[in-house]
Amino acid sequence: MTESRGERHSPRGQSPQIPTLPSGYRETLTDGDVEVLIYYLGCLAQASYIVRDRKAKTAFVIDPRRDVDAYTEELAAHRTRLKGVFLTHIHADFVSGHAELGRRGDADIYMGPGVKKRAGFEVLEVEDGKHIKLSDRYSLQSMHSPGHTPESTTWVLTERNLGVDPDQTSGNVPLFAFTGDTLFIGSCGRPDLVGSLGYTAEDMAKLMYKSLHTKLMQLPDNVKVLPAHGAGSPCGKSLSDALWSTIGEQKQMNPALQIKDANLFVAYLTEGQPHSPQYFHNSVETNLKGAGHLKSDVLGAEWKSAVDALSEISELSEAIILDTRDASQFAKGHLAGALNVPKGGCGGTVVLAHEGNFAIWVGTLISKDCKIFVIAPTGQEYESLERLARIGYTAHAVITGELQQWQDDGVDLVCQQQLYPRDEESIGSLVAESSVIVDVRTPGEYSSNRMQTAVNWPLAQIAEHVEAADRSKTYYCYCVSGFRSAIGASWLSRAGLSSVNMLGGFATLGVNFTHLTATGKVCPVMRKTADAVAKLYE
Repeated sequence: MTESRGERHSPRGQSPQIPTLPSGYRETLTDGDVEVLIYYLGCLAQASYIVRDRKAKTAFVIDPRRDVDAYTEELAAHRTRLKGVFLTHIHADFVSGHAELGRRGDADIYMGPGVKKRAGFEVLEVEDGKHIKLSDRYSLQSMHSPGHTPESTTWVLTERNLGVDPDQTSGNVPLFAFTGDTLFIGSCGRPDLVGSLGYTAEDMAKLMYKSLHTKLMQLPDNVKVLPAHGAGSPCGKSLSDALWSTIGEQKQMNPALQIKDANLFVAYLTEGQPHSPQYFHNSVETNLKGAGHLKSDVLGAEWKSAVDALSEISELSEAIILDTRDASQFAKGHLAGALNVPKGGCGGTVVLAHEGNFAIWVGTLISKDCKIFVIAPTGQEYESLERLARIGYTAHAVITGELQQWQDDGVDLVCQQQLYPRDEESIGSLVAESSVIVDVRTPGEYSSNRMQTAVNWPLAQIAEHVEAADRSKTYYCYCVSGFRSAIGASWLSRAGLSSVNMLGGFATLGVNFTHLTATGKVCPVMRKTADAVAKLYE
């Protein structure tokens, strides 16, 4: 990096120090000499894996996320050689780091059939049933399992019985199944995303049924299932938050596997899927091309004062201020027109009760073509940029300074109204004729229980309701715990509506004011969430 490049992009004229985000390491599963390291990003509900033979000092990485330092540092610390990078499919919900990791580790990239002619990177297609050796004892076997996408492949880690040729299927004992978006814990992959372009959802659902019942369910019951996603992912419905399971457990507990009739399965899989975020198209294109160097993308954003940024924004037809600070900081003062999507803590690896899926919501609400001006707490700007890069977004600029600096510069600031319901008096405004209670949760959440007079404006479609909104009303937004409602309230505010963010969400409302809910009953899960968020506001 040259000094001039550092001066251009650093707020203080020095070469920027871009931090390595937390690894997201969760757990290690072992069997003999092999171990599987599980990495998980709560923000994207995305799992990736290092498969390592401790004796041979060789490893594979499966479905790597965009920032790959966690894998390279782990391998270097144990003097382990990366032998290959494996993708279960072309991902739509995040930008994978397969291209960069392959370059940095001088390793081949492996995928299932049907990708090579579309890919912009060197990829080795592996036919169904073939083995790629990790060591003399262990290998990954390709199990082509279309349904989520045409090329979807489950990679089965097998152990070779002594004296048996590792290139043959017989004699290899399956230990772990890396199922990608084919089989989830408690669910299975959806058939209607952009990755399956050219096929109908019904076509893909039929393939999914066949893959599940004729291939994956034929594995021994003790084989451990390690999927690409968990709860909160838009790649499926009703996913569990468990990191792993077994084939036997899924046969008994997974609702999708209880449906034995193919036609009923197709109907089940094609109905009620969550909203598909708009950034999915870009992620697929980027993953097919192979993403460039992450640090270069992050350094693409210029640093601007609030005064200079607002001046530039006024000349742009499609620009947005993305304020990634905590909702409480945003409420005290923010730049007019800003959208608040709190990035949360822990580098996106853990999602706390009052946090949520930062990158997914950015990609849902903001177009890839929009010029994004990022605001973040001082010292955390590069974290916001890296987390945007995980979904293929590159910020146009970083707005420097914080509240006091903006005030000193004479910038007009706006406050976001907030309400934490403590007693009957505190919620009196909710029942006023001038008030509208907006439930920004999904239709499924809304139908299960809600505030009696609430209207359902799901956050993913909230823009559709703004134009017809009554501007003489005040809109009180709630979700479960307060994360989505913070986004929703800021979206309504930037559209010129009077809005209030309901701190504590429906968890607090449903527990403390049960008589105002549709069912009049308290859900035990809501009570647990209400207790967690109460510590933040009391």
